[in-house]
Amino acid sequence: MRVLDIQFGSLAYKSLGDGKEVFLIFHGFGQDHRDLLPFSKILKPEQRFLFIDIFYHGKSQWKNHENPLTKSVWVEILKSLFKKEEISKFHLIGYSMGGKFSLLTYELFPENVQSMILLAPDGIKTGILYSISSYPAYFHALFKQIVFKPRRFFSVVNGLSQIGLVESSISKFVQTQMKYRSQRAQVYFTWKTFGGIQLRLGAIIRNARKLKTPIFLFTGKYDKMVTAKNLERFSSKISHLKSHILPVGHGGLIQATVEYLNQEKLDA
Repeated sequence: MRVLDIQFGSLAYKSLGDGKEVFLIFHGFGQDHRDLLPFSKILKPEQRFLFIDIFYHGKSQWKNHENPLTKSVWVEILKSLFKKEEISKFHLIGYSMGGKFSLLTYELFPENVQSMILLAPDGIKTGILYSISSYPAYFHALFKQIVFKPRRFFSVVNGLSQIGLVESSISKFVQTQMKYRSQRAQVYFTWKTFGGIQLRLGAIIRNARKLKTPIFLFTGKYDKMVTAKNLERFSSKISHLKSHILPVGHGGLIQATVEYLNQEKLDA
């Protein structure tokens, strides 16, 4: 693992390959860079993959959750990474939350991005983890109580789910990502630190059209969290975007996408 030390903390990442064609790869919430390592199967001799641990995940650290990650700070972090790794142009691969980081990076560095592969990306139709950040300030204390004293919250969500008043994706998120205290703390600090970042989708779409950036969108046919339909308002506005629906759920999308890329050549 390599570590980029910055004033805000440290960004850890694993580098594979020695080529000059660089890919920045971002994992989903509750994961770390190891969950995206299946992409190493498509690594070519002329390429180099940087598998990045997002803050509060893996070995990356953020010093103070009261100081949120902003777009200007993300620019500063990436410029430091580009200088250290001698990167000028690069490709992006992002899954779920990592898809949001890929889109954010594209928004800030559109002319440096050579292509983008998005797997069920968050940030287009905002997910539960990020939507909380736009709630009134008084809700924040309540959310903290939910995270650290969750018993009543679990009971309410379970009851509402049984009578159909809570989307299955929210119920599943609660059951899988908030079961243990360490997971709930990760939810809280992740939300506090960069949950408030809102993508400028209009600018992303305009630059994608103008620059003809190759974009490949992968979604799971059985994914209840991020669906092709939810992303349609975005994808339909970029005529050259290639959309692929694979016969898996949200959790199976990484492996299914790698298998697809091993078999097919992506043409812009």
